[in-house]
Amino acid sequence: MEETMHILFVCTGNTCRSPMAAAFLRTLAEERALDWKVDSAGLMAMEGAPMTEHAAQALARRQIAGGGHAAKRLTREMLREADLILTMSRSHRQALVDVFPELAGKVHTLYAFAHEVPEDQSQDVVDPFGGGEEAYEACAEHLADLVQRAFARLTRRVAGDVEEKGEGRDDASEQGG
Repeated sequence: MEETMHILFVCTGNTCRSPMAAAFLRTLAEERALDWKVDSAGLMAMEGAPMTEHAAQALARRQIAGGGHAAKRLTREMLREADLILTMSRSHRQALVDVFPELAGKVHTLYAFAHEVPEDQSQDVVDPFGGGEEAYEACAEHLADLVQRAFARLTRRVAGDVEEKGEGRDDASEQGG
C-alpha cells in the first residue's frame, strides 16, 4: 500500500493564506480519493486562532470546507513529517531554509512549485490580512489557480512514481510488442 503523501502549507499567521491553500488542495485530493494529508501552519501563528472571517467566506463562496480551522505555529516535527512544504512567500521559504538547511530540497514557494520555475523567479502570494473582502477574493483566486497547478504537478509525479515502480516488477510482461 502506498504511503500517504503529506503536504504542508506555510504562511505567517495561519489564518488566511495557508489554511485557504490547504482547503483547496484537500478538496482536490478528496475528490479524487487520494490518501493525502494536507495541513497548514504559520511561522508566527497564535495557537488556536480561527481563520479570518473574510478567508472563510471566500472559501464558502467556492463551496470549499474551511470551518473549524485553528491556527498552528510551525514546529520542527511538522517540517520533518511533511513530504513537501509550500510557502506563501520567498521570505517564508528563506526563513525555513536558513534555520533548517537540510530541508531545502522539500521547501518551495507555492508559486515556484506550481509554475515549475526556479525559486528566484517566484512571486509571493499577497497577504490579505487586514484588507477587505476584495483582497481576500483576489487572494483566494490566486491560491485556487496555484493549488490547481501544484495538484496537477503532484499527480503527474505520483503517476510517474507508480509507473516507475511498476516497470521493474517481475509480473510485468512485455507481450505483443
